[in-house]
This record gives sequence, structure tokens and C-alpha cells, in this order.
Amino acid sequence: MSPIKELQTISRRILMAIALCMLLSTSSAFAAGAAQKIGVVDYGKIFQQMPETKAAEQSLQAAKTQTSNELNKLSSALQSAAQAYQKAGKQNPVKEKELRAQDESLRKTAAEKQGLLIKKEQELITPIRLKIDNAIESIAKKEGFNMIFDKAVRYYGEAEYDITFKVMDQLNIK
Repeated sequence: MSPIKELQTISRRILMAIALCMLLSTSSAFAAGAAQKIGVVDYGKIFQQMPETKAAEQSLQAAKTQTSNELNKLSSALQSAAQAYQKAGKQNPVKEKELRAQDESLRKTAAEKQGLLIKKEQELITPIRLKIDNAIESIAKKEGFNMIFDKAVRYYGEAEYDITFKVMDQLNIK
């Protein structure tokens, strides 16, 4: 099994253990025979079907393409300069220093651009997640759910406790 799949499996088990501990430690679960109502939601499905997600993905892809083009131009310029230096066949410490500085500048620019892409992704994704979270919370409160878990971390659950389509309806997702 790949390390990523192992990590996902371990993460799911940890989340389930935490959820179980939360459920068992909740005093209201034992007080006066109060029953807990627990639901599940397919967060990933909702997220993928949100119209805002498609727009965010397009915007992010455009930014990635622009960044890639810019970095390719800088990389090509560096390669051309390095090839020209090699063709000259002379040792030139000043030119070598310039090439190293140009390479370092390219690496620094690439790191900065990657940071900007991550920031842009967060700026685009956070409002979508908040919108989904608010819809889940609204339905959970309206229907008396004490806890809602993502479908990805459950082992078993009856379909009647799956609120995915209710959330999608509230968000007008077809």
C-alpha cells in the first residue's frame, strides 16, 4: 500500500476514534436517555458540484498557466546564457557568478510564485467551504442532528442519515 493511502487509512481511523470518544464522552448522551442524532454528508461531492468550484478551478488553472509560462521564460533565458557560456569555452568567474545569481533568482521567483498560487487557492476555496459549512449547519440544526460527519470517515451508516442531497438542495446544486 502506498504511503499516502496508509496515511489516509490511519487518518480515517483516528477521526473515527475521536468521533467515538466525543460521542461517548458527551454527558447528554447518557443523561435522561437522550438519544444522539448523527448524520453524514458527502462533502467532496457537494464541493465538486458547486458552480463556484468550477469557476475557482478555472481561475486557478489560468494563474498556474501564467506562472508556468513566466517561469519557463526565465528558465529558457538561464539555459541560453549557460549554453552560451559553455560554447565560449573560457573560464570567467564573473560570468559564472552571474549565472549562479540568475539561477538563484529563478529559484526564488519560483518559490514566491508557488506561495502566491497557494494563497490564491485558499482565497478561492475558503468562501466555498464556508458556504457549504453554513448549509450543513443550517440543516443539522433544523433537523435536530447533534453531529455530522463526512462520509469518507464512516464505516457504516444508514442512508436516512445522509444529508448530502438536502445540503445540495439548499445550495441549489442540481
